[in-house]
Amino acid sequence: MKKVVVLVCMFAMVFTKGVLASGFHISSIGGVSTGGQQLSHWWNTSLQPTMEGEATPGAEITVTIDDVTRVINAGSDGIWAFRPDTALVAGDHNVTVSSNGSTVSFTLTLGSEAVDWDSVGSGATETLPTVGIFLPTLALIGTGGGLVAIAKKLKEN
Repeated sequence: MKKVVVLVCMFAMVFTKGVLASGFHISSIGGVSTGGQQLSHWWNTSLQPTMEGEATPGAEITVTIDDVTRVINAGSDGIWAFRPDTALVAGDHNVTVSSNGSTVSFTLTLGSEAVDWDSVGSGATETLPTVGIFLPTLALIGTGGGLVAIAKKLKEN
């Protein structure tokens, strides 16, 4: 019986799909990949850029551009997309995207005339992990270690 329980737990760990840590990330802005980078300033020539990303399936994502807020939901696959209802004016916009208690804020400069191309080329970048908490992932890892210990104990018996 003990062996069956261990096998079922191990099977569940191996074949479970989904986002283990709550949170989200932005994968592209206006069709341009963010490359996993979280910067304080992004530029795009479009006045109505689509932001895309990943989150927990069905998660609520709140997008605020300047003083306009809109709430969307990630699909069953965890993919979400947001496009402003109307074209924005060229220039700087304050953008905040949040989900499950995690928030990303940045300045989005729109329009080709408003871009400081020297700053774009010289900006330092930092690659950051997906925002969110890691406790569920650590709990799963801890459970995996516990299962290994249980399996060793059963083997000894």
